[in-house]
Amino acid sequence: MKHEELKDIIRICRDKTKIRYIHKGGFFTPKLKSINHLEVGRSKIISSPITIFVEFLYLIKKNIRDFFQKLRKKLFPRPEKIFGKNKDSNISGKLFFAKRNDYARPIHHIRIEFWARSRMFKWRKLSTALTGQDGYFELKYDYSAARKWSNGLLCIEIYQTTHIFFRKDKPHPHEELFKRIEIHKDDLVEGSLRIKDIHLFYWEYRSDFPTARVVIKDHDKDAPQYYSKARCDAASEQIIPFELTKISHHVQINLESEAISIESIQNDYPINLTRCIESKLPGYTRSDEYFGNRLMNGMNRGAFLPDKEHSGHYWIKYFGACQYSVNSVYAFPDAEIKFEIGPDGIPIPIEIVLTGPLTAYEKNPHSRHVFTPSDGQNWAAAKRVARVNGGVSAEIDEHFTGTHLNTEQFAIAAFRNLRINPIATLLLPHLKEVVLINHSADKLLLRDFLPKATALTGKGLSQRVCDLLGTQDWKDYKPMVPISEEHDVAKSDDLFWQITGQYVDNFIDENLDEIKLQWFEIYCFSKDLVENSVRVFMSDVDMGKLSPAEKKQALDRMEYYFFKYSFNPSLERETINGELKALSPITKNNGSTDISPEDIQNLKDVCRYIIFVATYLHTWINEHQYDDLGELLYNCVGLRFGDGENGVLAPESDLRIAPDLTHATGTLWFANLLSRTEFGFITRNEEGDVNPVFAQMLLDKKQEFLELGVDVNNIESRTNI
Repeated sequence: MKHEELKDIIRICRDKTKIRYIHKGGFFTPKLKSINHLEVGRSKIISSPITIFVEFLYLIKKNIRDFFQKLRKKLFPRPEKIFGKNKDSNISGKLFFAKRNDYARPIHHIRIEFWARSRMFKWRKLSTALTGQDGYFELKYDYSAARKWSNGLLCIEIYQTTHIFFRKDKPHPHEELFKRIEIHKDDLVEGSLRIKDIHLFYWEYRSDFPTARVVIKDHDKDAPQYYSKARCDAASEQIIPFELTKISHHVQINLESEAISIESIQNDYPINLTRCIESKLPGYTRSDEYFGNRLMNGMNRGAFLPDKEHSGHYWIKYFGACQYSVNSVYAFPDAEIKFEIGPDGIPIPIEIVLTGPLTAYEKNPHSRHVFTPSDGQNWAAAKRVARVNGGVSAEIDEHFTGTHLNTEQFAIAAFRNLRINPIATLLLPHLKEVVLINHSADKLLLRDFLPKATALTGKGLSQRVCDLLGTQDWKDYKPMVPISEEHDVAKSDDLFWQITGQYVDNFIDENLDEIKLQWFEIYCFSKDLVENSVRVFMSDVDMGKLSPAEKKQALDRMEYYFFKYSFNPSLERETINGELKALSPITKNNGSTDISPEDIQNLKDVCRYIIFVATYLHTWINEHQYDDLGELLYNCVGLRFGDGENGVLAPESDLRIAPDLTHATGTLWFANLLSRTEFGFITRNEEGDVNPVFAQMLLDKKQEFLELGVDVNNIESRTNI
């Protein structure tokens, strides 16, 4: 069959298996309690008709309560006009972060207001101010107006920016009350009142995780931000069908496991790309050509490292167990695949090197196994091992670490520091909600799924994500370079990268004066980023203490990761508490002197990188997960050693190395969850929180993206699932 005919069949199957939301539900349809209550086992859904009815009554009660709250706000509005004429008194103080290692750090540019509420519930604003760079605030007010007998409540209110909304193409920051402090009328003095320093647990950094993470003790009560109702409703509608399928499987497994199989589990989930192609071209998805195509343009989006000895040959490398904590159930060797470019521009595998145990009986972590197409069944098995290693590596290294954790470190620093600088309106729409889904992933992904469905333990996962984040920096980042005309993902990467660069450059140039005026926020943003970033990968390893095999593996990993993530190890970086930090500083200028052109360019580069990673890059990996992980025997996230003599070098028919039934349905549920529960797209702009200029720039290139297999209407505006 001709190459173009094959591409047409793949396009047809892509269209047939693309995400569609057809579940409309009904009154007694089970409902997901919230995104935060998703579980690999049994999510917290409301399924009993009685419970659904009780929940309906609760919602009526809640709606009545909300109605009266809105009515009260309407009857007793908060006027912006300052009450009182003579600013003869003031309340002053300082605002600091509360966490121990942040205790002396001021919170700058936070809006603070002084309010009075009358005994008849009428609100009067007495004063408003922003904290300074040192956290100092001074609320000037009319003493007699504050002391009026009719005032029943006096309070200081502290507000935080939670969202940016766009109306008529203009950004409007949305602020919400963060903390209220009551002031007793008797404590007021005519003149100056200095209150004690205020310490806030505000966007705190965790101290129990190796990467920059925000503190969330209870996601329903103390998270620094929350999902919108529309986002929660969309997730509930999208995941319920798959949740019910998973629950049904668990019931069958527990009651009559002989009546359920890998095949029946597979058939209960929607058809994915490989199964659709197999129905039209039996055997093609296991071919060398399809193998190369998916490692080039699929979820794995491999980086093709040029071979040093043979021009035109390339390597993709998936590093496995290495020195991480692993279990004894799953195989996780290093998988290195050598390619040559075929006549149609598709990379064709010509050699696969698997390093590490392939059976339960092997113990040498550096045993080396080389396979070529002449090895028959072993070649097919080696490709399967490489596919699976590519799947779990893409999930851990690129999806969770490269987009989720990478974005979270920028989100925390941004929400802690960017408020009145225009850069806040550029970045915050693309950084919201990532800390929420990452908090859910702590349990969902890092505790309940990956340690049970792959070789890595919980400890091993923490070690690995820290290492991989140490290979990623905004400085000198460039998207991958196409190796042939068929390298669609590289060309799509570059197209989005160029559009994002133009968008960021235009925004910063148009707002340059105000950005410079509020440069102190950029300085604090940069400082938080660097201080809380992880160490550079392998920078703490003494190569002289490694065995020759360990040293070779370490050097190979450094070479490949630095190439893949466009990481420049020769850049001058900061060392803090003995750690060489992975993130480069944006600036060392606190705004007290002229801002250099280099600092402005750094700001443009980091903003471009942040938006690229949080939107397009995350979308690509997320959207393609079900394509590549939606067929268990083609690519699950973990192959068991089994008890056969050949271990993972066994045919697909040997179910001893496939996932067990529980993890089979869990894997397909997870792939559906990640690929099919999306909300918040750039061009659809459901909540009015994306700059319409950016959306239009993408729409102007819609046809060019379509030719590369990308629908711009499906590019997410932030990382929220």
